[in-house]
Formats: sequence, C-alpha cells, structure tokens
Amino acid sequence: MRVKLLVIYIIILTTFSLNARNQSKENAWSLLLKDVKIGYIYSLKYDALLPKPRFGKELKKLDGQTITIKGFFLPLDLTGDLFVISYNPMSTCFFCTGTGLQSIIELNVLPEHLKKFKRLRTDNYFQVKGKLRLNADTSEHLIYILDEVEFVQLIK
Repeated sequence: MRVKLLVIYIIILTTFSLNARNQSKENAWSLLLKDVKIGYIYSLKYDALLPKPRFGKELKKLDGQTITIKGFFLPLDLTGDLFVISYNPMSTCFFCTGTGLQSIIELNVLPEHLKKFKRLRTDNYFQVKGKLRLNADTSEHLIYILDEVEFVQLIK
C-alpha cells in the first residue's frame, strides 16, 4: 500500500513540475519583464553607464531553453539584418517610454528564415521560436538574445 502511495505521489509531483516548466515557457514575457533587476555600471571603454542585469531564479531556468514568443517586430538597421521582438509597439518603445531593456529581445535568425523577416514591417505582430540566452556580460548585445530563431506566424 505504501509503495502505491509513494508511486502516486511521485507521479503527481512530476506532473506539477512539468506543468510548471511548460507554464514558464508559455508565459515567457511575464518572466522576462519581471524576473530581472537592471542596475548600471560605468564603462571606461565607452565612457558611459551600461546596463548590468541580475536575472531571477525562475528566469535563469529558461536560459538555453527553446521558447515560443509573440511580440512586435522592430528592424534595427538599414541593411535589414538586425531584428528585435518587442513586448510593446514602436510608439511605446523601450527607449522613449522607459519600459526598459527587458521588453525587447535580440533575434539571431536562422538563414532559411531570413527572407520571412525581411518581409515584415515595423509593428507587425508575430510569433517566433528560438533558444533563449540571458546576457549579463556583453554590452554589445541586448540582455535577452534569441538564437536559432524560426519564424512561426504573422498574427497581424
């Protein structure tokens, strides 16, 4: 009898643990926006204050995980090769309104998906899939980077 109860208990705990992990992946924006504290440090190299994020425990669990996320498309350069997905549209961008670096993700698009990204326009609402990388050390990149990015769908 005790063995049966122990097995049932282990199954229930495993199920809750897997559901919690899937919940975190599905609600990535909630963690990206809230489970980080951004401080600033002075850089002699750039003679400026640069962001220094401290990621929370729950967010660290997503580091290196493949996530699917929806957001607004923002091109970053004239060549059309640098892209960002944003929690907010351009009219309420992170820089202008102070919503913060935690509301944008740098996208490293897979070559076979690049044409789809070049067809997008600013503020298109879309969905992508990629491997999340938390960046606390390199000031040349955003604090969130999505690698191996695949275009999933244009929503509007």
